[in-house]
Amino acid sequence: MSPKGDSTLRPFFVAKALSGWKARRYAIALLQAALKADELDRVEAEVQALSEMLNRSPQLMKFLAQPLVPFEEKAKRLRQRLEGRVSPVTLNFLLAVVKHKRIEAFDHIVRVFADLVREYRGEVVAEVTTAVPLTDEERAMTLKRLQEITGKKVLLSEKVDPSIIGGMRIIVGDKLLDLSLRGHLERIREHLRQVFIAAPAEVALADPNEEKGGDENGTP
Repeated sequence: MSPKGDSTLRPFFVAKALSGWKARRYAIALLQAALKADELDRVEAEVQALSEMLNRSPQLMKFLAQPLVPFEEKAKRLRQRLEGRVSPVTLNFLLAVVKHKRIEAFDHIVRVFADLVREYRGEVVAEVTTAVPLTDEERAMTLKRLQEITGKKVLLSEKVDPSIIGGMRIIVGDKLLDLSLRGHLERIREHLRQVFIAAPAEVALADPNEEKGGDENGTP
């Protein structure tokens, strides 16, 4: 269930080494195993819970990442704590990650897995930032509009940032829709800056001999 060929990497470098396609390979393997067992919802919840547990347990993380501790000892500890409590898919995946010295990248792999699950379900996360919390009506309208635009089921991730003054800023994937008052003011400011930068150039290019109104006798 786990990728091969990278076992020579030291745990210290794992998080960086798995920042791209390698982490996706682990996540794809987990997605396939969860779908095959018809336990996607359960596995999704369990790996997220395990990720949070490891983040709260630096001693356990250190133990699992310790290269001098045999894998068999690590596996025994994990089975004692998790066997019968989580899906075999989840436990086997965690053991594979530990065996291949990737435990320090577990949190990142889980995030990639969550993205794949949303992609599989036709879902997309929209990060919505507003100056004040959304009302129920505003939330419903925003959700409806975003679903119409994306053609997908939208999951809102709401943030409050008073510095945007008003309106909202929306990020969906790698796309930004800035409808905030601050963004509007910044665009006006940039436009004015460009106008004032261009103005001296226009003056410099003007013909100094050009008459502006009237003839040589000054007749208007």
